Amino acid sequence: ETMLNKIVASLEIDQKANQKMVEKQLHRKTLILVLDEIDMMFKKSHGARSWFSTLISWADDKKMRFSMIGISNCVNDDNANLVRELAGLSNDLHSPQEHRELAFSAYTEEDILAILQARVGTRIIDLKALQLISRRVAASSGDVRRALEIVSNAINKCADLLSEEK
Repeated sequence: ETMLNKIVASLEIDQKANQKMVEKQLHRKTLILVLDEIDMMFKKSHGARSWFSTLISWADDKKMRFSMIGISNCVNDDNANLVRELAGLSNDLHSPQEHRELAFSAYTEEDILAILQARVGTRIIDLKALQLISRRVAASSGDVRRALEIVSNAINKCADLLSEEK
C-alpha cells in the first residue's frame, strides 16, 4: 500500500485513490517510476509479486503513460531471477522485447582508486591506503559505495579522536 500512496502523491490525485483511479490518471499523466534495490521488494513483502506484476502490466499498456526502471545490485540470487521472470527481461539489446536488462560490470581496482582520489585526494588519506582499500573492495564486490564508506568511516574516526584530544 505504501507504494500506491507514493504513486498517488506523485500524480497529485486524491490520497484516497484506489488502483483503478491511478490507472485512469496514468492515461493522462506521465509517471516514470525508479525502483532502487528492486530485488529487495521481494525480500520484504509477501504482496510484492502481485504489485510487481501490476507495475509490469502498467508499463506494458501502450495507453498508459507509465515507465519503470528497476535497479538492483544482485544479479544472481533468487529474487533477481524472480524479477527477470515476472518482467520477461532480455539482455539482448537487439531483442524486440519491451523490457531489457542492462548489466554493468563491477568497478575495477583502478576505477575505485580514481574515484577515491577524485573524491578524497591524497592529502587526507595516504595513497597507499587508498590503493589498499581499492584493491580489497574490487576483489570482494567492486561496489565503490563500500570503498567510500570505508574512507568516510576512517575520516570520521580520526575526527572523533582528534576532538577527544582537545
